[in-house]
Amino acid sequence: MRALDAKRVRRERRLVVAEGEDLVDAALANGLRPRVLLVDAERVGPGDPRLAATADLDERYAVPGPMLAGVSRLAAHPRVIGVFEQPGPHHFSSVRFPPSLALYLAGVADPGNVGTLVRTAAAVGCDWVALGPGSADAANPKAVRAGMGATFAVPILVGVAPGDLAARSGFRVVAAEVRGGPPPWEVDLTRPTVLVMGAERAGLSGALEGLAGAPEVVPVTIPQHPGAESMNVAAAGAAILVEALRQRAAAGTASIGEAGGHL
Repeated sequence: MRALDAKRVRRERRLVVAEGEDLVDAALANGLRPRVLLVDAERVGPGDPRLAATADLDERYAVPGPMLAGVSRLAAHPRVIGVFEQPGPHHFSSVRFPPSLALYLAGVADPGNVGTLVRTAAAVGCDWVALGPGSADAANPKAVRAGMGATFAVPILVGVAPGDLAARSGFRVVAAEVRGGPPPWEVDLTRPTVLVMGAERAGLSGALEGLAGAPEVVPVTIPQHPGAESMNVAAAGAAILVEALRQRAAAGTASIGEAGGHL
């Protein structure tokens, strides 16, 4: 588990650590079986549903609390930690394409922001999330915790260059820019759409050239109070994705319940 703190090891072994009951439950609910399950010997009783769900698991251990705390990355160690195979790998050929609504992250380097955006994407019913160069690993422990189980629920494509996305058709790219674009409510987000979000400081400056070959690229900008700092990318992404959900519900193309979760 300590070795899986390293991105290289996670990618080579295609494993992800789920800390806590909620994340383990989310992985189990999405059909994933743990490779290893550690439970706190003093706080998990024999009637725990996770024990029933993994009764035939070879690598399941009841360990002392201090030992569990030694591998946990949480301030207060959880009762349960699981190691699961990463879902996928996913590719454009294995996900819905063109998507009804999808999210592409270009250079979003903070794992907490990546996890939060994955969580929002799952909540509004995105078909998939794609990670471009410079974006944090969605299996990073911080991203997994921020995703609150969405890591196991929405397909995540890794290493997708802007040109890979631009070479495909059947959808429009909606590029979130810090300034210069119309507000989200003036952009038609009911059509097949890939929302592209960039780093908070650099924005999409590095990705727009690669996206230039896409059939249609539409800018969008969230208005801000004069003098305000740029909005956090996870907050901005949530605002635009929820506006897409609102427009689709108003148009009768999707309802809140059908869109894939609760906010």
